[in-house]
Amino acid sequence: MDKSTIITLVSNMGSPAFLADEDGKVLLKNISMRYIRERLGTGELHHLNEMEIVLGGYEAHRVRKFKIRDTNIDGLVYYLDYPDGDKVRMFVFDRSISADKTMTDIMEHIDEVVVIFNQYGVIEKINSIADSILPFSREDIVGKDIRELVKWGMVEDPIILKLIEKKQKVYGDIAYPNGKVISYTAIPVFGSRGNFRGGVLTGRDISRIISLVQQRDRNEEDEDVEYISVSDSMREIKNMVDTVAASDATVFITGESGVGKEVLARRVWKNSGRRNGPFMAVNCGAIPSELIESEFFGYEKGAFTGANAKGKEGLLEAANGGTLFMDEIGELPLDMQKKLLRAIQEGAIIRVGGTKTKKINVRFICATNKTTEELRNPAVFRQDLYYRLNVIPVEVPALRDRREDIMPLVGYYLQHFNDKYHRKVFMTEEAKHILDEYRWPGNIRELKNVIERCVVLAPQDEVDGIQMDRMLGLGSLDKIQGSHFIKERKPVTKVEIDTEDDEESILIRDIMDINEAHRICEQIIIKKAVEKYGNITKAAEAVGINPSTIYRKIKSGQLEI
Repeated sequence: MDKSTIITLVSNMGSPAFLADEDGKVLLKNISMRYIRERLGTGELHHLNEMEIVLGGYEAHRVRKFKIRDTNIDGLVYYLDYPDGDKVRMFVFDRSISADKTMTDIMEHIDEVVVIFNQYGVIEKINSIADSILPFSREDIVGKDIRELVKWGMVEDPIILKLIEKKQKVYGDIAYPNGKVISYTAIPVFGSRGNFRGGVLTGRDISRIISLVQQRDRNEEDEDVEYISVSDSMREIKNMVDTVAASDATVFITGESGVGKEVLARRVWKNSGRRNGPFMAVNCGAIPSELIESEFFGYEKGAFTGANAKGKEGLLEAANGGTLFMDEIGELPLDMQKKLLRAIQEGAIIRVGGTKTKKINVRFICATNKTTEELRNPAVFRQDLYYRLNVIPVEVPALRDRREDIMPLVGYYLQHFNDKYHRKVFMTEEAKHILDEYRWPGNIRELKNVIERCVVLAPQDEVDGIQMDRMLGLGSLDKIQGSHFIKERKPVTKVEIDTEDDEESILIRDIMDINEAHRICEQIIIKKAVEKYGNITKAAEAVGINPSTIYRKIKSGQLEI
């Protein structure tokens, strides 16, 4: 084949291709080679040593496979002789490479995580949105076998391996340490002959959806909930709240997370002259910084890319004639605090992208879990705004500081969730004693979750002390903990202790009574904690139970230390 014919062939070939001489110098590249450069992130190709080409077996006489190391880019190399005796090599990449560029462009316009993997579990491609959602970058995983990622601790029990095993659609939800919750769907891909070729994994960030649903449920339940309490401290606070409700004075509620600040804010609104106006509640810490101004002040049409064509009113306008409750106000950025102060002082706002001033008539109630010392730090909170809002300060004590409120709350929520789930769960005196002694770091919100957990999970109607200890140790139902959870569960089996590699672990081998399994695990964990910390108080704190629980179990013979 003469030179001109070969040059014409390479130049007009649809697949990426180039010619190189015996020394590796690149003589000619066709236009499709740009796809290879883009995939590899390299510049113009001048010599073969600029690519890590790995040669494979022969496909035919003087035709050999090749691939680029650590990638899925491959093709064929043809060994050619010119009539004048010169020898050249024609490298022709797989035709799918050019189609791959189109696929990449499509993936980049999808607002979900998209992962393409082959039949061996090697990650071939992943779109850029993954960098903002996943706790690792694309560079760390592209070209890697999913099993390597498991070995390195980057993923656990991956959905990709489940799909390779089953070769059918698989679903799974994963909660990452950064707080993101991704709902995945893995779909297998088969060739024209029915051979399995890998699959596509798509992942949707459902963190915000979960948050919105929880907030909606919380708002719906809190709307008609009275603040349950019998303590003198809360009686004084409720009396003060009822007194100031009739005025338009700003109320500033402080207290730990979960003490019921929004319930008190609603009490102010319900007892005020604005009770027939709107009650708008916003968590200031939950709004992205780039959207916070438009959320509060609204925007005019065309104010920014992606804006509603008709514009949108903000929270301050929506609350006009009523009450705006700003929860976690301590999380507002300082520049937004300045703009909010001006709106409060002038009783007027200007929408983003607008020039017209709009008058507002709003009563403000604020809440935060920050301490007074933090709020008086100018680097955290503008002092002029703090003193403008802190007209009626209300400090809600933690539940552990008013223990006489614990049992009334337990009774209220036990009845509430029994009605909701159509159950008749009750607690023994020992179970009530455990609740009464518990420190409740999550306050009323945690207590509510624990009672709901008891009603949902209790195998019988009676909840005793052992079961209550277990319920307190499970963590919150309305938070997704751990690295992941999969909808398909493996069967529960017998508990044994394995001491391989000098590390004690729990193996599950056969079916047994769940209470007995819990007792065995509990004994191991508490015993190890006591051995580690040297005393029962520290051990109890480490495993999340009360010291009296450990003492009681030792005394009754349930626990051997």
